[in-house]
Amino acid sequence: MMKLSLLAHLTAATVVLSAGATHAEEKSELSIGMVYVGGDSVYANVKSSSAIMPSISYRSNKLNVSVQEGLAYKVTSGDKVSVGVSIRPNFRPYKSSDSADLAGMTRDMYVDGSLNASYKLTSFLTAKLEAATELSSKFSGNSVGLSLGQQALIGGQPFIFQAGAKWLDAKRANYLYGVKASEANGQRAQYAPGSAILPYVSVQTFHPLTKQTSLFANVNVNFLPTNLTDSAIVKSGSSVSTILGFNYSF
Repeated sequence: MMKLSLLAHLTAATVVLSAGATHAEEKSELSIGMVYVGGDSVYANVKSSSAIMPSISYRSNKLNVSVQEGLAYKVTSGDKVSVGVSIRPNFRPYKSSDSADLAGMTRDMYVDGSLNASYKLTSFLTAKLEAATELSSKFSGNSVGLSLGQQALIGGQPFIFQAGAKWLDAKRANYLYGVKASEANGQRAQYAPGSAILPYVSVQTFHPLTKQTSLFANVNVNFLPTNLTDSAIVKSGSSVSTILGFNYSF
């Protein structure tokens, strides 16, 4: 199982893939491809990791289905405002065997249900809001994300620059970064960070090779606040993930 810093941003790769398809034409589409994912971990003594894996997704004007994004349905879509709902799987943030610092700590895969909305401020600038709640009863926590995305052409190549932040309530932050009383030992103190705000920046791009094939890439940097880095299981205040991929659309 890959680390959270990698899997959480596979979604970004699918967004880039989707962007290329949307610019081509609005229609139902099945896509398959391969992606390389690499990145570091914020957890103590967990090594950087990378993997090459297949990707598959189905997209229409209303419905998107993929392994990374789960199931997303667009409720309304206008020239400026779009509203949708989704059910998305999230892989466990770490395994107890990843490092000695995490020994005896168990975290599971969980599922989020979310409501999202976007508002086009200009032809190239879009604001997005997402509110999510955990549905699988692992920790019953919530999150809210807000971001601004700027599209730009640089040397004829399309890019999407994005900056935003995600608020995690205390239950979600404790599940991902905290240490329960039953998990504390001589080297690892009990710790409950409480709610937290995680800023991030990313850049995405895609390059069509033919009408049906394209390359895509994403680089994402996350920043952790001090109440998360104070946890005994967290070693770093930032993480970087990179995604490179190839896509074929039917």
